[in-house]
Amino acid sequence: MPPAIWYPIQLHQIIDESANTKRFLFKIETPDIFDFQAGQFVTCDLPIGEKRAQRWRSYSIANRNTHQNEIEFCISYKEGGLASDYFFNKIKIADTFKVKGPEGNFILPENKDLNLFLICTGTGLAPFRSMLQEIEFTKNYFRSVHIIYGTRNIKDLIYTDDLINWLENIPEFYCHICLSRELEFNTIKHDKLNFHSGYVHEVYKQILKEKSYPTESIQFMICGWSAMIDQAVVTLFSELNYSREQIRFELYG
Repeated sequence: MPPAIWYPIQLHQIIDESANTKRFLFKIETPDIFDFQAGQFVTCDLPIGEKRAQRWRSYSIANRNTHQNEIEFCISYKEGGLASDYFFNKIKIADTFKVKGPEGNFILPENKDLNLFLICTGTGLAPFRSMLQEIEFTKNYFRSVHIIYGTRNIKDLIYTDDLINWLENIPEFYCHICLSRELEFNTIKHDKLNFHSGYVHEVYKQILKEKSYPTESIQFMICGWSAMIDQAVVTLFSELNYSREQIRFELYG
């Protein structure tokens, strides 16, 4: 196997996405095209320690490939985290570090005749943003797409403008937002957007029951907190009897 290529990247912009989450927009400094597929990630070598285990962090690319060598990370602050401290308190515009990649097979299925369920929590929405941007741009639509997105409070929502845009511009796209610590919702309205109090699991189970999609037409993609992924895989595989091939997941953060 050839040695990994490390690319220098430079920070161009920081966007406050929520009270606890920021978006970091980078330019990869190479004369070649940094080619990646929607859903893939890169590994960063951050200036936060001496040993590789301290320095290396992987982040999903949160934007589609525009062939302009631009990548975006969406990162939530984690108390006591070395990488969090670097991104939230130390990094400055024009700072650089190196990344390798892209890596990962958590990408859109080639078969478009599918009902796609994108289940995520927190910044696990990031790779799905890349995928949905790609779907919108290429117009390679699936039979339907349901995104079931879980977070704690309304103030924690990220990429709200993107979600509304996709509701308008991607056919048969539906958004389900699950808030585990909110009981009342006074926010955006759309006929394909539904808010739920609680966790993602009851929501995707209810959608599957109501829609009655052919079993073989469904593909699940799951990204987010490990406890959510574990429960989703058990629910889909053991309780609802979907095949392992229909369930793809990626741990995030």
